[in-house]
Amino acid sequence: MKNIKFIFISSLFIFFTACHKPKEKFTITANLSGFPENSKVIISNGTTGKVLDSTKLVENKFVSTGFIENPPIPISIIINPDNNETAYSFIFIGNENVKISGNKDDFPDDLSVIGSKHQEFKTKLDNKVGPLNKERNQKIQKMFSLRQEGKWNDSLQNAYWSKEDGMITKIDSQTTQLTKDFIADNINSDYALSQLVIYKTDFSISFIKEQLSNLSPNYKNSKYAQVLKTFIENEPLDKGNKFYDFTAENQNGQSVKFSNFFKDKYVLLEFHSPYCSWSGKALSEIKMLSEQMSDSLKIVTFSVDENKEDWLKEYKTNQVSWTSLYNENGRYSDVYTKYQVFATPTYYLFEENGTVVEKWDGYNENLIEQIKERIKNGG
Repeated sequence: MKNIKFIFISSLFIFFTACHKPKEKFTITANLSGFPENSKVIISNGTTGKVLDSTKLVENKFVSTGFIENPPIPISIIINPDNNETAYSFIFIGNENVKISGNKDDFPDDLSVIGSKHQEFKTKLDNKVGPLNKERNQKIQKMFSLRQEGKWNDSLQNAYWSKEDGMITKIDSQTTQLTKDFIADNINSDYALSQLVIYKTDFSISFIKEQLSNLSPNYKNSKYAQVLKTFIENEPLDKGNKFYDFTAENQNGQSVKFSNFFKDKYVLLEFHSPYCSWSGKALSEIKMLSEQMSDSLKIVTFSVDENKEDWLKEYKTNQVSWTSLYNENGRYSDVYTKYQVFATPTYYLFEENGTVVEKWDGYNENLIEQIKERIKNGG
């Protein structure tokens, strides 16, 4: 009987310890010289902008810990001294223990990063394109200087940007080719696949199909592969095209179809991120638009990020009156891919019959007036 009790208690212990296994976290241990003491350090999700941790540099060192949802992802490291000479870098990690070292001049591409199996691939590509990125930045800075001095002219514009042999055009072409070669050589890695997803419009459909055919079983059904398959199977929406229908969860937990919003009003579909400052800046104007055009316009927001809790919290905090939609796959959802969203906010205006009137990438000060004008003029 005692043995039975012992076995039972032991089994319970194993069960509860297994079920309550602590979440894996990332730890970044850094040694960075060249910055003032107590410079602020911000660690963010490099895709969404969500702040994961913040700390300070003390005696050239900092330690940051946090949790990454759906790793690996790009992580943004920003060092912001009081003199505002901000330095930034991106690393690509999962919930791993990572060590970073270097000095201020090594930002953004030449820091030493060890401890991450994912970052190894990013370092490999950085070593190839880093010199080109530096050359490009130098030429862009020179261009701005010439413009400020009033020396910019058509001849310089052509020398820098002509499609045939412009200096910047050549650099961009070389960078794209190096990135393409890297992707092909390392396709069965998260980083190479993430680069193919990000720059998919820069490559031919045949190249993307070839990379999909070379995927190992571990990646054939990955979120990256799903995005790429959706991308090559669906044409981008142009003016006059019918909307892509989809089903998503609304703020009340109900599953709704986008097509249900088309009745007797125009529909504005907004792609929004709770972490995007431009999405936040646009919010007050979208609220005003909703009130002023309520008789002729219905607004629907699609949250592009994966964190459901943050989506609902922002919806309630901002007291949004229209429908907000969510998909757990966020930026890797079919919706995000089919509508070719590359930044937030992005807007699509549809006529009552569901055809595209206009698409706006990003926020501008004239956006609301442009939307009003299109509706008043009948599309």
